[in-house]
Amino acid sequence: MRLLAIGAHPDDIEIGAAALLTKAQRHGIDTHVLILTDERGCREARRAEAVVAAESLGVPQDRVIFAGLADGRLRVDRTSVSRVREKAAACGLQPDLVVTHTLADSHNDHVEANRIAHAAFRKCVFLHFSTYLSSERERFAPRVFVAVSGATLEKKARALAAYESQQSRLERADLADYEGRLGALARLDRAEAFEVSRQEGADGLVEEVLALSESPFHRFWTRVVASKEITLFYEAYAVPGAAIDWPSSHSNTGRDRLRQAFRDQWLPYSPLRETGSGSSSVQQILESQSVILAGGAVSNLIVRDIYNRFRSTVWSIDYEMPRVGPAYLHNRSTQARMHPRFDAAGNTVLDFGVLARVANPYAPGEHVVCAAGASGFGTRVALEFLADPGAQPEVMKHFETRGNVQVAFCARPDSHGMEVLDVCHD
Repeated sequence: MRLLAIGAHPDDIEIGAAALLTKAQRHGIDTHVLILTDERGCREARRAEAVVAAESLGVPQDRVIFAGLADGRLRVDRTSVSRVREKAAACGLQPDLVVTHTLADSHNDHVEANRIAHAAFRKCVFLHFSTYLSSERERFAPRVFVAVSGATLEKKARALAAYESQQSRLERADLADYEGRLGALARLDRAEAFEVSRQEGADGLVEEVLALSESPFHRFWTRVVASKEITLFYEAYAVPGAAIDWPSSHSNTGRDRLRQAFRDQWLPYSPLRETGSGSSSVQQILESQSVILAGGAVSNLIVRDIYNRFRSTVWSIDYEMPRVGPAYLHNRSTQARMHPRFDAAGNTVLDFGVLARVANPYAPGEHVVCAAGASGFGTRVALEFLADPGAQPEVMKHFETRGNVQVAFCARPDSHGMEVLDVCHD
């Protein structure tokens, strides 16, 4: 992969993306830097500072490009776009990943830099960074997070220190505080954050870009949600109050955690909407977006009537008719069944469930995420994983792909998380 970082001014890239560039090079990504403007009266001094800063991040001088456009008067037009294309062509550079400013910014040059970058290149994935001196965080929607800590923090500090002429401006606000607030979105102490967009023809590159992110929550959900809403369908018992139906407190707890995770970590607003699986709008929603199904066939009518009948479904939660016993985990290929266990008081001792992310056959490009336990306890465990995938890396690793994934698991109240029994891909 070839990465081009584009900043409106010297120091913009180091402010917003120094940690990303450092990590990209550790991953073997070919990295160039392009600075769009020169400041009148101090062009050579500012360029020299930019070269030293880039070298601090591991980018050699011959990969630092200057477009020579006017500071403060940047515009997306034929001249600026042609200049950027000519400079890239002179280096034999056709980037796959472009890192540049977000539109959620109050500085005119930063906004125009974003537009120039998008106009100049095709078939690219874009990562948009914010700058703490002019960010408009209420509009910023980051999905990729890179920690600023340890050796990475030291490199970033050295790069910014190279801009001796700008220290009074850089010290006007607290970068550490700003990156701390961004890091909180990904449960990191301090981080750089990036919006993600892609042009037509760049789909295959998104997985490589998401691999740079250190937020498991955003890696999981960016593949599913992107920039749209997602609806969670919760329980709607077929026969309310039946003796073998359990109180919904377990799954309610899981839903609460997932709801809060989106509120805390997904800017600018949570995409999560919720409605019962008996809603009259089920089909309309399925045909327009990705969905989450909470609960097994006993409690969730969509799981019973639709998900369990998908051609791709291998593992399902099902039950026998007439309903005289609890639901069970069922392998539709082998017909194997795994039943939950309860103590004398009816408390769950062992539960089985399925956690799946599969293509939505009603809406191309959308997904169905199923979190279903044989009892409410298994559903809660699956929903808690969806709220915090990073807490269970051995489960998360199975979802680091683009395709269909079905994980059969067991869970016990006296242990943390789920134990993977089987994984089906595609």
